[in-house]
Amino acid sequence: MRPYLRIDDEISLHLARPELALPVFQAIDENRAHLRPWLPWVDGTRTIEDTKTFIHESMSHNRDGSRLITFIYFGEIMAGSLGVVHINKDHRKCEIGYWLREDIQGRGILSKALSVFIEYLFKNKGMNRIEVQVLVGNDRSKGVPLRLGFKQDGLLRQSVRLYDIFYDIELFSLLNEEWRLRQKV
Repeated sequence: MRPYLRIDDEISLHLARPELALPVFQAIDENRAHLRPWLPWVDGTRTIEDTKTFIHESMSHNRDGSRLITFIYFGEIMAGSLGVVHINKDHRKCEIGYWLREDIQGRGILSKALSVFIEYLFKNKGMNRIEVQVLVGNDRSKGVPLRLGFKQDGLLRQSVRLYDIFYDIELFSLLNEEWRLRQKV
């Protein structure tokens, strides 16, 4: 299976394709309790058919450049997802989202993958600004952009409705010039 981006000897990013539907669904299904408090789409992913639909939609988005959805592999393990979930080409900015299965957290997998992905977005996709939105309270997720030099821009009050409760979102951003300075150090 040829990766879209090789992160290191163990970690790689793969574009959405039909043969990934089963491992993606299994990772979500096995990590449902871990993912559900933070991600609104978990309850809607009930069957392999739901994941096949998502894969098909992701392939379409990847082709037309409206998103860039990849799946993280750690060795042979489908570890999670990392992608551009919103892009504004006029303003050369995008929002990224990610998730990682619970049993392999704490190994730097997401930080390593995101670091290479950031470089790719700035260098190859011409982005000037990358944003990450994190639900207040999701401290593990919040730590990832902070480790990579993102700045907290502010709080989006009651910005997301999840399970009939409104949640605040912390907004983080990283500028191309900040990333370049960080890479020189």
